[in-house]
Amino acid sequence: MNYDLVFEGGGAKGMVFAGACQEFFKRGHTFNRLLGTSAGAITATLLAAGYTPDEMLAALVEKVEDGKSVFTGFMGPPAPFSEEELRTCATRRLLEGVDFTFVPDFIEEKIDELMLGALANGGKFRHVFGLVERGGWFAADRFVAWLSAKLDSGPWKGGQRQFSKMTLSQFCAATNVELSLVAADTTNESLLVLNHRTAPECPIVWAVRMSMSIPLVWDEIIWQASWGQYLGNDMEGHAIVDGGILSNFPIDLFISDAPQVTKLMGPKQDIAVLGLLIDEKLPVAKGLFVRVTIKPGELKTVQRLRRLVDTATGAHDKMVLDEYSHLVVRLPAQGYGTTEFDMSDERRNALVKAGQEAMALYLDTPAGLVLPSKARPDGRVETEADRVASRIFAQPQESSKEVLR
Repeated sequence: MNYDLVFEGGGAKGMVFAGACQEFFKRGHTFNRLLGTSAGAITATLLAAGYTPDEMLAALVEKVEDGKSVFTGFMGPPAPFSEEELRTCATRRLLEGVDFTFVPDFIEEKIDELMLGALANGGKFRHVFGLVERGGWFAADRFVAWLSAKLDSGPWKGGQRQFSKMTLSQFCAATNVELSLVAADTTNESLLVLNHRTAPECPIVWAVRMSMSIPLVWDEIIWQASWGQYLGNDMEGHAIVDGGILSNFPIDLFISDAPQVTKLMGPKQDIAVLGLLIDEKLPVAKGLFVRVTIKPGELKTVQRLRRLVDTATGAHDKMVLDEYSHLVVRLPAQGYGTTEFDMSDERRNALVKAGQEAMALYLDTPAGLVLPSKARPDGRVETEADRVASRIFAQPQESSKEVLR
């Protein structure tokens, strides 16, 4: 059976998708369009690039020289700060705003320079400086390098994959797969659905990087002029972060045929929709669902933000889930951390197996094969998915604005 697949965001918990996909393809099912947020964006992109579930799992469990997961390197120290950044940064303005009248100006300026240099280049202070100036405690430069390498490795139609330098439009043409990735524009306080229609000149690698940029964990991405426009609008200088801020499980984009949705996704298709949801309330395996120690990336500020985001977005996503629960596979992830990238082999294998079993259970349940309602070209009746989509793409409500600030 052919499905439009939706992958939820969830950081390291997204490893469960590998197991679910193994079972999905083993049953002979195929995919049509792909849609993902954050960790779901990574999974969707690898599938679009022709990765088999086994290839995808091998990429996700890759180790570096010291035996640690390659993903631990994605939480690296901030990249060096340029002279231009230091000259125009908010921290400099703060230091310059503190005026000690009893200290000569030239001495105070020298002290400001020394303090700025210490913050920008010194140990943990560098992380604090990165958080203030770039919006994230860690840099994800290694993630960009890793994803680029994965998009350029492995067999593809008698040759080797060569996708890393492609734009979304080029990637769609090369793979013949409609891929959509969800991000959030904090400058314009709006949801972005990045695909070959909306942002054709945006590089595929940076579209994924924007979608997975958990606020305060990784530095926000500033849209470059060379990435073109979004829906005909200039985006240069806009700050983009994880799409989960506004919708972590945007299954409504495949269900709704509201005009604001079809503008982004194209005409609604008469294809079965299947959403892969990470459910933190479902245990993975006996003895393995005790919550792990908080990792550096799960700072209290990050945890608070995630709770706020979950509250703000949960209402949107829950309304669709309540009505279309028959289109959703709930994948167990209880006790696993969003940034638990260094999970043991035992925990990872348990999570992958849980994904396999959850998908098998869903596919063995007849109710799981119900098609969403077909498109209604005339006399359409608004569905819950339409209403949720309307709320998400309307001007941000006050609660959403507070989360984005």
